[in-house]
Amino acid sequence: MAGIKDVAAQAGVSISTVSYVLSGKRRVSDETKLRVLEAVRLLDYQPKKGAALIRQGARTRLIALSSPMHSYTDYSNYATFFFAVVARARRYHYNVVLLTDENEEDELLRMSYSGMVDGVLLLDVNTDDERVAHARTSMVPYVSIGCAENHADVVSVDMDFESMGRMAMDEFYRLGHREVLFIGASEENYRFGSNFLVRTRKAIESRARVLGVHLDFRYSTGDDARHVEEVIAEAYKATPGITAIMAQTNISHMNNVIGSLSRRGKSIPGDVSLLALSTFGNASVMERPIDEIPMQPNKTCSRGVDMLMDRLEGRNLSLGSVELIPSNYLRRGSVGPVSIRG
Repeated sequence: MAGIKDVAAQAGVSISTVSYVLSGKRRVSDETKLRVLEAVRLLDYQPKKGAALIRQGARTRLIALSSPMHSYTDYSNYATFFFAVVARARRYHYNVVLLTDENEEDELLRMSYSGMVDGVLLLDVNTDDERVAHARTSMVPYVSIGCAENHADVVSVDMDFESMGRMAMDEFYRLGHREVLFIGASEENYRFGSNFLVRTRKAIESRARVLGVHLDFRYSTGDDARHVEEVIAEAYKATPGITAIMAQTNISHMNNVIGSLSRRGKSIPGDVSLLALSTFGNASVMERPIDEIPMQPNKTCSRGVDMLMDRLEGRNLSLGSVELIPSNYLRRGSVGPVSIRG
């Protein structure tokens, strides 16, 4: 069986460097880290703690859930995903270790190589996510709940946000809307490459071009009434004929959109149709319930846990495969045809 000296020789580094890479105690350059981890895989090297667990056929019954908390994280819905994972994991008699640091790639590697966890689930995945890239050198399986652009080394599950975007635009087009406002999340979310936001926006903009719909996209600058009012005012100044609005924000923001429209004397859906995207099925509790195409965290997170269990049991799931959960349109009467307007 290969030892740490063999790994160091194969990678062309010192024994201490191998130790630093596997323990995470010191920062090591990405180039060096990759050489060490490739040597580990090539030689099938197993650190003592992990090797003992593997030899005994034992499991830790722990899953690492990597879900970074960023400056732009919507804390009001953060727990929904975490508890969906925990509830499903308990059905398999697993506990979950939550990792929230924005730069936790080294911690994931350490947990993987030390035998502390049996597998890793990724949440809040960006389009170019380093955690996904590190899956290639992990000693335990990874499952990504979210779809990065380069997902060749993981299996992924997510909502079909492309379908969500097309569904929203097709519904507006079917009802005669040709001038549409789309309010996205904050600009920071898109700059950091939040995968579901980027994918939805691309799908909506692409579909609008195909259908010949004029689409005015605006970033959200805040959920409070003042910020929402500013966005709505600027949109109507640029496109006075807006007859439909979709927003990929939250219920608080949507309530303030309704308030802004009311102050303009616009009724829903008589003057303006209103649709919420990526909410949580809770737009029915609003004072004025609205149509929504929600996220389905219970489905995506539960399926992610199931896929990780499949990988742990050796059931074949091809690396690079992506499973998409279909979108579901919830109708509450806030989207109507242009023809009913006076």
